[in-house]
Amino acid sequence: MVKKLIMWLFVALAVAMAVPSTRVAIEARAIQPVMDNIGERIVPGRLEAMANQLDARLRRAEGLPAGFEGWLRRDYTSSELDPWDNVYFLETGRRSYTVGSMGPDGVQGTEDDITVERPLQGGSR
Repeated sequence: MVKKLIMWLFVALAVAMAVPSTRVAIEARAIQPVMDNIGERIVPGRLEAMANQLDARLRRAEGLPAGFEGWLRRDYTSSELDPWDNVYFLETGRRSYTVGSMGPDGVQGTEDDITVERPLQGGSR
């Protein structure tokens, strides 16, 4: 009995996924929240790695990259895109810099942004 129920559930899911409008609804309600949760877990580690690479540039007196997106594509050891397909960002201040992801909503400066702030070493910019 349980095997038949499981088989029917798989058949129903397969049929639902075959219908495009149903597939979109299933992905939006079931898959996207899971993907957002995974992204929110991996982004902090990526930002720490990114900040470590930028700190290494600062220690070599190279300063922060003027073309951050180009640096991401050229020199960063991971993808330049966050899990939501947005480019990471760099903000610089007088005494610190911040690298970040705009989070699931894709809008910088909102509550779901994920950021790492580091001090500028030796006053380099």
